[in-house]
Amino acid sequence: MGVWNSLFTAVKGHVNEAAEAVEDKQLMTIMDQQIREANEAIGKARDERARMAGNRKVKENSINELDTEIERLTEGARNAKASGDMDLAREAVQRIVKLNEQRDADQKLYDQYKLNEERMEASIRQSASKIENLNRQVESAKANEALIAAQQAASTSSSASNSKLSGAIDSLERLEKRQAAQAAALEAADELAAEESGADLDARLSKLTGNGEKSVDDLLANL
Repeated sequence: MGVWNSLFTAVKGHVNEAAEAVEDKQLMTIMDQQIREANEAIGKARDERARMAGNRKVKENSINELDTEIERLTEGARNAKASGDMDLAREAVQRIVKLNEQRDADQKLYDQYKLNEERMEASIRQSASKIENLNRQVESAKANEALIAAQQAASTSSSASNSKLSGAIDSLERLEKRQAAQAAALEAADELAAEESGADLDARLSKLTGNGEKSVDDLLANL
């Protein structure tokens, strides 16, 4: 049971690693998608901010025009009053009151547009900064994954190369041993053949006689 348990644990470990690898890959895909969606949201927010800035500009122009008209009517009311035409002065003042009411309404909208625009700008900058940081982290994680994969591939290739080299060395050693055994067998066969043909005896006698220069007595003495 111990062996089976160990085998099951090993297989389970490989399955978990494979599942985690798939999950990590899916996580990268999900993060890329979320980053794209966040960038799209920022794009829409910038469009909305531009629209709001346009509305603010419209109100700003309206306020400037009202201020100019109010100033003109105020000067006219003063002149009418100075000339004793109170009805004209009163009419001018009534118009000024209405223009001031309109100006106050435009000013409130202008202030609201400006406040919202500033808030959106701050939010966009913050979100863009977060996305930029997240992009760097994702790119770093992808680079690390690529580096780890390259290291694993190099390690596997190195292991395979070392295994092949080890196998080649073993084969070479076996070849050398076989060749040495064959050489020894051939040498022994040559010696046996020499003994059977008398060549070995002739060789030994030749060494003792000194190529025939020694006498038979010298040869016997050396036996």
